Amino acid sequence: MSISLLIAINCYLLGIVIQWLELRQKLQEIKEYSNFPIIWVANLVIIAGYCIQALIWPYALILNDER
Repeated sequence: MSISLLIAINCYLLGIVIQWLELRQKLQEIKEYSNFPIIWVANLVIIAGYCIQALIWPYALILNDER
């Protein structure tokens, strides 16, 4: 594996971690209401959306720069 590919993969993984840490802070507000079943399901959907958003962070970064 070339060094540039290794650096790119490490940067991508670091970006995922950073995005997830930022998005996880938004979930703290919902956590206190998680004893209701509908809120629990909504919380799972939001977490799934945040996971997808964290995985596609380069695409979101490009779109935010164009606006």
